[in-house]
Amino acid sequence: MKNAIIKLFGLTSLVLFGDPPSFDRFIWLKKYLKPGFLRTLDAGCGSGTFTLYAAKLGNDALGISFDKRNNSVAQERAMLLGIQNANFIEWDLRNLSSLSNDIGLFDQIICFETIEHIKEDCKLLSALSKLLNPGGRILLTAPYKYYNHLFTDKVSEYEDGGHVRWGYTHEEMGDIFTDAGLELETKEYISGFFSQQICNLQRILSFVFGDLSWFMVFPLRTRCE
Repeated sequence: MKNAIIKLFGLTSLVLFGDPPSFDRFIWLKKYLKPGFLRTLDAGCGSGTFTLYAAKLGNDALGISFDKRNNSVAQERAMLLGIQNANFIEWDLRNLSSLSNDIGLFDQIICFETIEHIKEDCKLLSALSKLLNPGGRILLTAPYKYYNHLFTDKVSEYEDGGHVRWGYTHEEMGDIFTDAGLELETKEYISGFFSQQICNLQRILSFVFGDLSWFMVFPLRTRCE
């Protein structure tokens, strides 16, 4: 069913399989990701939606995920969409520095909703910064530290795939960027109250009625400044 929808509606349909905040992040990415023959890394790419979007813009795109199944799904979607300039590799971002010689440098790095899963977040951002070409940029999103927690949200003591911290303030994120030798260009809020509440409702319905992944919700774009 999903493959038929992807073939029919193209890349944008992949965003609609996610929750409303995913749609918000896609809109934000469209604002800042540069098109053309650039090298783009998607660190923590999940099932590859944003990697494929970068490739559609003409970028030579590489997605990294530790999840073998996610990489398989991403490769399948690239084939369905006829995208040949996107590749995916299985790797643990906690050891990203040991991969640097093999993957080279990038003009743009996407790192969405990943850093909050890793205890040594400063180490990760430092490793990402060393993969940038001169003048390159990192586009990073993470939860706001004091957001209103949603249904099933929790923080884990261990790196078991869940969040190891609630999130960051802009000031905390700025400090991490500075420590990694990066200059913070802009800091914004991406998802607002309505997106979060729709996401919360989806989680509750899934908990009550089971898997609702077949049901596409066309999200309402919101932004909280």
